[in-house]
Amino acid sequence: MATVHMALSVRKGPRDELPELDNMADSWLGSVARATMQTYCDAVLQIPELTPHSTKQLATDIDYLINVMDALGLQPSRTLHNIVMLLKAKPEDYRQVSKGLPRRLATTVAAMRGVDY
Repeated sequence: MATVHMALSVRKGPRDELPELDNMADSWLGSVARATMQTYCDAVLQIPELTPHSTKQLATDIDYLINVMDALGLQPSRTLHNIVMLLKAKPEDYRQVSKGLPRRLATTVAAMRGVDY
């Protein structure tokens, strides 16, 4: 992660003199990040079944993506946060954790995990 921070903080060359390029790059990066997160969420929600081990691994992978987005100064999507929250919930706490979240999302993740909901 330190490498990402370093790479983003090092700025030399003609871009320093053209702030409109920064705005364009920021806009482009934001668009790519939003599309990536949406595509990733869509793919995750297509998983038919998760074992307890694969549930933990997927939560770890999503946490990593969230950390990358944070390092880039981008806001991770609410759906991504909700999915990781549902993946980390203990089966006995699932109903409580899912309160206030989109019902369809909670139902889908519960079915993937084999959790009674």
